[in-house]
Amino acid sequence: MPYILLVFVISVLGVSDVSHAEPFTLPRTNTVLLKDKHTENEYPITIKLPRSYQKQNQKRYPVVYLLDANYSLPIASGASRFMMNSGAIEEVIIVAVGYQKGVAGLNSRIYDYTPFEDKNWQRKTGGASQYLNYLKNTVSPYIEANFRTTQKSTLVGNSLGGLFAAYTLFTEPSLFSNYIIGSPSVWFKQHSLLALRVVPAGKATKVYIGIGELEESEGEQMVSGARQLAAKINNQSGALVTTNLFVIPQARHATAFPTTITQALDWIYQVNTNPQ
Repeated sequence: MPYILLVFVISVLGVSDVSHAEPFTLPRTNTVLLKDKHTENEYPITIKLPRSYQKQNQKRYPVVYLLDANYSLPIASGASRFMMNSGAIEEVIIVAVGYQKGVAGLNSRIYDYTPFEDKNWQRKTGGASQYLNYLKNTVSPYIEANFRTTQKSTLVGNSLGGLFAAYTLFTEPSLFSNYIIGSPSVWFKQHSLLALRVVPAGKATKVYIGIGELEESEGEQMVSGARQLAAKINNQSGALVTTNLFVIPQARHATAFPTTITQALDWIYQVNTNPQ
C-alpha cells in the first residue's frame, strides 16, 4: 500500500499509532497440554469461556467440543459471539482440541479421525478408537473437573472430523448430547462407515449434518454420502435421535463449515424468546 494512502487510511480510521496496537486475541481463552493417560500423546486444548462466566460464579454451562482447533475455533468463536451476547442462544464453553504435539497436523488428523485402517493411504490411518478414548477418559474429565459444566455437550467435526463425529455417534452415542457433523467424509475406505453396527442412543440426542450442495461434484459425491448417513441415523439410532440435514446452497467443501457451525449452534442452543 503506498505511504500516502496508508496515512489517509490511518487518519480516517482515527488510529494514531499502529506500531503499538495490541494484536487481536480471542477473549477469555486459555490453552493447556493434556497428555493421554494410555498413549502418552499430548494435544493442546484451548478453552474459551463465555462472557458471564466470571461474574455468574454459580452458573453452569453446556460444552461444545471442536475438532481441528486450528481452523474451527476462530470460526466457531466468531460465529457464536453475537448469538450468545445477544441472548439468541445459550452461552457455552468452547473446548477446541488441536493436533498431537510433535506430529504434523495433517498426519495427526488423518490418523486420529479415521475409524479404519486403509493401507491405500500413504499416511497412517485407523486411530479413531484410540482418539475417542482420549476424549472420553482425558479431555472430558478434565473439563468437567475444572469448569462449571452441565451434562449437555456437543461434538463438532468437519470433513474427516465429521467422519469421526459420526463414528462416535454410532459407537458411543451417549458420550455427547449433540453432534454437529460438517461435510462428513463418508466415502473413506469405500463408505465403510455405513456398514458399522449402530448403538442406539439412550438419551435425547440432536444431530445436525451440514453439506455444501457443490460438494456432490467435487470428486466424492459427498451430498449423496451425507444423505445416506442421515438415513442410517434415522433408521438405526433410535427414536430419541433427532436429525437435521441441511444442504447449503452454492457452498463447496472449502466454504460450507462456517454456515454449518452457525446454523447448527442456533438449532441446538436457541433460546425460545416467544411468549407462552
